[in-house]
Amino acid sequence: MSSEKVLVIDAQMAGVAGDMFVAALLDLGADFEAVISAMEAAVSYVPDCKSIKVTPKNVTRSHIGGLYLDIQIEESYETRAGKILLDAVDTMGKDLKLSSQARAYANRAIHCLVECEAAVHRHTPEKVHLHGAGSVDTVIDIIGAATALEQLEIINPKSTQYFVLPIAVGGGTFPSGHGQLAAPGPAVTQILTQSKLLFKGGPLKRELATPTGAALIAALNPTSTEAYPLFQPLTVGYGAGTAELPDIPNLLRFVMGESIPQPRLYQDQVIILETNVDDVSGETLGYAIERLMQAGAKDVSIVATTTKKNRPGHLVSVIAAPEHEELLTHLLLVETGSLGVRVIRSDRHLLAREIHSVRVKSGKQEVTIRVKIATDRTGAIIQTKAEFDDVKAATKKTGEPLVEIARKAEALARLEYSKKGGNC
Repeated sequence: MSSEKVLVIDAQMAGVAGDMFVAALLDLGADFEAVISAMEAAVSYVPDCKSIKVTPKNVTRSHIGGLYLDIQIEESYETRAGKILLDAVDTMGKDLKLSSQARAYANRAIHCLVECEAAVHRHTPEKVHLHGAGSVDTVIDIIGAATALEQLEIINPKSTQYFVLPIAVGGGTFPSGHGQLAAPGPAVTQILTQSKLLFKGGPLKRELATPTGAALIAALNPTSTEAYPLFQPLTVGYGAGTAELPDIPNLLRFVMGESIPQPRLYQDQVIILETNVDDVSGETLGYAIERLMQAGAKDVSIVATTTKKNRPGHLVSVIAAPEHEELLTHLLLVETGSLGVRVIRSDRHLLAREIHSVRVKSGKQEVTIRVKIATDRTGAIIQTKAEFDDVKAATKKTGEPLVEIARKAEALARLEYSKKGGNC
């Protein structure tokens, strides 16, 4: 059983920005030279951009260490058309020879951002003109993130699971190219809504999530979760924001690790209902079994025992799904006359079961036998069991020994099941 890689994005305290996203990936172990070189190359792909300088710095935020990217840009623009950014990211991905997965991720991120900005402004993605998001900084962050994810070998969604905790978006108002806006900004709200990502206001009255940061998360198509999933953590990376925030560390945290391999057997939870009876007839117990099975019990067993005062009695045990607890407990009390029932909650390992019908030749005749096939999570057949009533009827019809018909049916069922995709 192989483990998948896991990346958990924890933006629940200080939100997310594009530079924090890239910095957290670098802090996880992505190659500095490759990522920074790719980011600075954007100077040749965006008009009116004269220079880009990216300098990584180890800093502390609220006394917690993280990596900060000091990005110095010399550019001249008021707004840029969305098409310029779309073309820049697409062309850079090809020219930098990023993998197909990294290029696809970068294009998803920039399309997500531009399309959501266009939806806010009621324009088409090609014609919408961007203010803050129109900076070359947007291209730099997206290309840097795609390169870093590729460097860390966590860019392939087939081999990596992505999770994101509720994103802190801040609150209050903040200045923008459109005047004062309420946090989260319109583009961020559109991205998070379209991507169905969980987010929450606070913990500060200021903008904590930027459109580029939100788009970089959304482009991973992560699973939103309110708590960390069960996985084996291996490395932690912190991407630092520019400001020292009051009361909270201005850090975006990434935790990278591996999934816990799934066991070969299926698992579920059951309840076990037990009661001791010492004054109930065999007929009454037999009827109780019928009622309990009809009401949804998975199994009922009765064991002879010795009860208090050395009286002979019976231990009645019922295995059931948790949702049937009240109904079956009531039946057990009513049908046995017991005054109390013990409830034991238990995990259970089990095999998947499937009924497969086969046509078995017996002499000149052919009979249909149902066979129960039990498999594990991998699809491997663990057991085959011919249905007794079918085998018994076939024996009476053909005269062939019961064990021979059962053996033929089970062997044929195993063969046919394996041919349709199961494992022997």
